Formats: sequence, C-alpha cells, structure tokens
Amino acid sequence: MIESNFNRLYPVIISIPHSGSKYSKDFIESTQLDKKELKFSEDSYVDDLLIRVLQKKINFIKANFPRSYVDVNRHPFEIDPLMISSRIPNFKNSNSIKVKSGIGVIPRVSVYGNEIYNYSLTRKEIVRRLLLYYFPYHKKLKFMINYLKKEYNNILVLDFHSMPSYSLVKNKDIILGNNHNLSCNKGINALVKYYFQSYKYSVDENIPYAGGYITKSLGKPDKGINVIQIEINRFLYMNEKSLLKKKNNINLLAIDLSRIIEKITISINNFN
Repeated sequence: MIESNFNRLYPVIISIPHSGSKYSKDFIESTQLDKKELKFSEDSYVDDLLIRVLQKKINFIKANFPRSYVDVNRHPFEIDPLMISSRIPNFKNSNSIKVKSGIGVIPRVSVYGNEIYNYSLTRKEIVRRLLLYYFPYHKKLKFMINYLKKEYNNILVLDFHSMPSYSLVKNKDIILGNNHNLSCNKGINALVKYYFQSYKYSVDENIPYAGGYITKSLGKPDKGINVIQIEINRFLYMNEKSLLKKKNNINLLAIDLSRIIEKITISINNFN
C-alpha cells in the first residue's frame, strides 16, 4: 500500500503521493474505464526519477496505490456526495472546487472527465479506502515530521509531483509550490530554487501549482516545518501521449535530482 524509510540522520523527507501504479483486482473490476485512461491520472515515473535518492536511505514515503483510487493529496472530508449511495454529513470540504470537479479524495472522474464508476459507492467502501490507504500515508508522514522536529530546528518535506506541459502558461521545467510563502521559510525556498537553477532547469513559483493538501496542511515554517510541492514538467522525461519513458532523459534527470537533493539536504543543516 505504501513504502517508506525513516532515517533520523537526514532533516529532509521525500513524499511521492501520486506515482502509485499498483491497481488492485477489485478496483479494475469496479471501474467502467480501461486501465490506460486511469493511468493518465498518475504522476508517472516520478518514483523512477527519485530512485537514486531513495537508494541512499533518505527519509521517504510513497503511495503504491493509484491516485484514481485514493488521492492522499486531498482533505479526508473532500468526499463527493454525488458518488455515494447514501447520505453523508454535510462536510464543508465537500463543496471544494476539486470535489465539484470530480477529483476529491476518492475521484469520481478521470482526467478526461469520464465517470470512473457506473454505480454509486457505499459509505462503507469510502471509509474502507480512507482507513486502509489514506490515513496510513498521513500517519507515517506525520510520524517522520514529528520525530525529526525533535532532532532539528528546521526540517524540509519535498512533495514530488509531475505536471502536463500543456497546463503551463510559461514553459517551465520546475514549479515550486510553497502556498505563496506560507508553507516554507523564504530562505529554504530560495535554496531549493537556486540548486535547480544551478543545474540549468527553468523554475517558477506557485503558478499554476501553489501546493495541494499536503503542502498547505503540513507546512508550518514558523515552527520549523517547511513543505514545498515540486512539479516536474513531464515533457522532460516522457511522451505525454503514449506514456512511454524517454529513457536517456529520465536517467539524466534522475542523476541531477539525486545531486540537487543531496545539496539541499546538506544546506538544510545550516538552518539548524
């Protein structure tokens, strides 16, 4: 369900919430869509891009289940009442823009806007997914954050995602989402930006991705908990139509990311 590693020697945590590609039999049997359409919702290969980093035993957490099954980068109450067979409490979060678009914590539609199911899910099924998939991810991530905060004055969570190139007004390689400077210390954010730029990647901040639930709910820079959502342009390493890897590109980017994160990790100690 999730993979993780904890090593208190590092003040940095890698979060990979959307690259899961293990589709359970019950999910495949329950959906009316083919698997390829569902896979377009994934942040494909982000875990491959970070494999060199993860092999160094740095702190990380990764969802193996697909985003279209459970999206851990949403509030747990972002539940779409349109897809449930019985009434649910009137959660404030059920009226969010994401839920109204069909992409709440349990997505109702694919990236193409097609209904994932041709029937309503039960409340029991929604609760089951939250208990077995959603909450274990957040429990583990918060455990790492709380433990490291006992060791360091400042820690950094790098929440890695990928973005379709067509979503960008300006063609950028990397978007750093810091919730408009509310989720990360400005100095730490500047360091992260500098290291990406030093490897010749074009970088912008917050537009069009300022950070999702993980960034906004966990980032507390005044308490030394810094969170940045990192969006990587998919054009850099994959064919966005076929979903096939650009093998040479993915290897080079993986090497660069390993070096960048190593430098970030060393630099964070200067804030402690």
